[in-house]
Amino acid sequence: MKSDEVCETYAKKGVKLTVRLLDDDVLIEGTSEGLEFLGDLLLAHAEDKGDGRHISPRAAGSIFFSPESTKGIYIHRLPCLSSPSEELASTDDNLD
Repeated sequence: MKSDEVCETYAKKGVKLTVRLLDDDVLIEGTSEGLEFLGDLLLAHAEDKGDGRHISPRAAGSIFFSPESTKGIYIHRLPCLSSPSEELASTDDNLD
């Protein structure tokens, strides 16, 4: 399954994650289904053709974040053809 398909499937289920800083760590909270979404998204992105995938509470993919979220998620596969900042800029407008 492609990462777009994973996002579409879980958006219909209304899953939410909370992502925020906790001291020096990143805290990712969610129900079993929310964490399953993140796992499926990681696995799907490993097979996708693009270098990076970005979802954020204040940008594309905001549907997956609780109001308490202060950070987004950027998945970057190596080796890559572009820098993460170039990929991030190009994906922000294309994901919902």
